[in-house]
Amino acid sequence: MITLLSGHTLLVFVGIPVLVVAVLALLVFAPSIAKGPRYRPGLSWWAPPVWIGGPTATKPDPASLPELPAGTSAAAGSTPASAGTGVARTTGGASASW
Repeated sequence: MITLLSGHTLLVFVGIPVLVVAVLALLVFAPSIAKGPRYRPGLSWWAPPVWIGGPTATKPDPASLPELPAGTSAAAGSTPASAGTGVARTTGGASASW
């Protein structure tokens, strides 16, 4: 026996599952749509540069920096000044200005 599908039957067995799938798809894709486009390798970068942990905006006055104790010279082969000793260094390090 062949029966015709009524509007209510189509709504319950087709409409509701389509609505559930559409809502789930919206919930999955909504965060990426809200964030906007991502950076893709090979494309140019459109965001301004950010230097995290870079140098400060103002440079310290060299006259106010502490000096090495008398009688020690880092260049002469004695104990080199390190960051932990509290002695300021004006050359060397990662800048490669020895």
